[in-house]
Amino acid sequence: AISKIEVLAPARQSSLPTIALIILGFEIVALALAGLLRSRFVGLSNWLDTRRSILLSLLVYSIVACWGFVLDATLEFWMLALMVAMVQGGSQALSRSLYASLCPTAKSGEFFGFYAIMEKFASIVGPLIFAFAGIALGSSRPAILSLILLFALGGYLLSRVDINEGQRVALEEDAQHGIASH
Repeated sequence: AISKIEVLAPARQSSLPTIALIILGFEIVALALAGLLRSRFVGLSNWLDTRRSILLSLLVYSIVACWGFVLDATLEFWMLALMVAMVQGGSQALSRSLYASLCPTAKSGEFFGFYAIMEKFASIVGPLIFAFAGIALGSSRPAILSLILLFALGGYLLSRVDINEGQRVALEEDAQHGIASH
């Protein structure tokens, strides 16, 4: 018979405060480096217009996919996560900004409705391609390389867009509707 039940404290305790301090330390170092190196990157940022910045982010994503294929250590995984973090927010913001500059203001709802539908479509197609490639190839390692096709297709399509003409047409349509330029 059981005469006594004892509940022991877990052997492992939360390391959340330590992790939060490490992240804060990284943020402080990153901000200090950004302040110190800002002048070095002014020329680069002037050369990198919106299109080139988005294309660069697609290149970084392709590098991440290739590296993910040969990934061998936890540290490498975190390095890949850092690379994605460095381009994710910027590439999304730049993509939306570029898209908005090509939209007539009077039709922005229609254009961004289409954008939202395509975003949903992409969130289904990307994982499906990955899953089918994983099933066909028997592993997720080579399947990650299939995503490079999507990055290359996106880069090719973006390189074919006449941004100046698109912006001119959008501004022209705004002027026809008496809307001030954006």
